Amino acid sequence: MDALTFVLLALATYRLARMVASEEGPFGVFHQLRGWLDPDQKTWLGRGVNCALCVGFWAAPIVLGLHALWPPLVWWLAVAGAAVILTKWEQKR
Repeated sequence: MDALTFVLLALATYRLARMVASEEGPFGVFHQLRGWLDPDQKTWLGRGVNCALCVGFWAAPIVLGLHALWPPLVWWLAVAGAAVILTKWEQKR
């Protein structure tokens, strides 16, 4: 695996994990998912699905599989992940 592919996979994993753990998502799907699993975050699953680091651990093999099956989706997630990072960096300045 070359360095560019690794960076793209890392960015795609970051984006997917961030969406699931802390964003509302299209039609509120991620918000509903977190509420359905454990709205009070009293179980390890409820706490884990609200943690981008935890979700990222499980998202990584999914992104690797997607890369093998449908690379354009991974590129899309990677570009979106880079956009989030740049936006957050800009807001801190």
